[in-house]
Amino acid sequence: MPIKLRKEVRFAELLTPLKDYATEKQPIEHRYDPLTGRETVVTVGRFQYVKKNFESDKQAVSDVAEHTRENCPFCPARLERSTPKFPPNITAEGKFVAGESVLFPSLFAHMDYNAVAVLSREHYLAPKELAPERVYDAFRAGIAYLRRIRAVNSQALYASFMGNYFPLSGSSIIHPHMHVIASDLPFQLLRELLGRSKEYYSENGSNYWLDLIDEEQNSERHVGNIQETVWLTPFAPSNTYEVWAIDKRHSDLLDMGEEDFKPFAEGLGKVLSFYQDEQLSCFNFTLYSGPMGEDSSSHFRVGLRVLGRFGYKPPYVSDIWGLQAILMEGESYEAPEELAQKLKKYFT
Repeated sequence: MPIKLRKEVRFAELLTPLKDYATEKQPIEHRYDPLTGRETVVTVGRFQYVKKNFESDKQAVSDVAEHTRENCPFCPARLERSTPKFPPNITAEGKFVAGESVLFPSLFAHMDYNAVAVLSREHYLAPKELAPERVYDAFRAGIAYLRRIRAVNSQALYASFMGNYFPLSGSSIIHPHMHVIASDLPFQLLRELLGRSKEYYSENGSNYWLDLIDEEQNSERHVGNIQETVWLTPFAPSNTYEVWAIDKRHSDLLDMGEEDFKPFAEGLGKVLSFYQDEQLSCFNFTLYSGPMGEDSSSHFRVGLRVLGRFGYKPPYVSDIWGLQAILMEGESYEAPEELAQKLKKYFT
């Protein structure tokens, strides 16, 4: 069946003390991802109340950056002696270098293959300073690493670039960096996307991601195009400030030349500029593809996802509560259509 954008609207009714206990009906949108069917709750109208939690305290950010500078293992004075090296079968140099980016094994691996790419010589950078140039260099170092991984282990099919910026995104080190991970087992998100994409192709005879581009190109959620990448806000976001990019041509990271990573770095830079203007300091992103070295072009495409997290500001509060952590329900405090309208000016 073709793409169906389904939502159901409910209303929570209460007597609110904010309006002298007058009756208030608050709309709750239950939206369903058109590929996976995963449900997300969009609490329309709550964004202005919650937005302050996404904003960071400039002094707190400055303080933690300065406090962690002296013993940072990723700063140039300590990088060489405090970070691991790859074995010779991966690279004789021990590390991969591209521009400012230096990539080496994670000291404590989270996956079968896990590298860390330091993005800059500077200990702290504001979000809009990270991309496009520095992220692009990290992509270049990362793809060189993935090519070597595939050369020594042809079963390492699944890979992703993953960025966690600042502590409330899950990062334990302030210095700008990203992870490159790979395994013979697909990550949960990738397993679900690949499986559902194959099902869609079997049922419809077309590529879901190209159909999604056609569906969203003229919608309220379309943000802009950069070369062969299409940028949009998802119909059923898993979180607030969530933005996607889809590559119209490639389904495998290894099929991409270095130049093909530039549109992703450029678009990510635009999103991070928007985040900074919104006073966000914490965010996550991932760049993923179908199985490396296998042809999944009939049903899959390379994609990027980025989302904002609650800000670095005392008292520190997590944006992941029971609804997401235990009940596994997505939640966004702003409609994706409204987010897209604010983002569009960054892409023009």
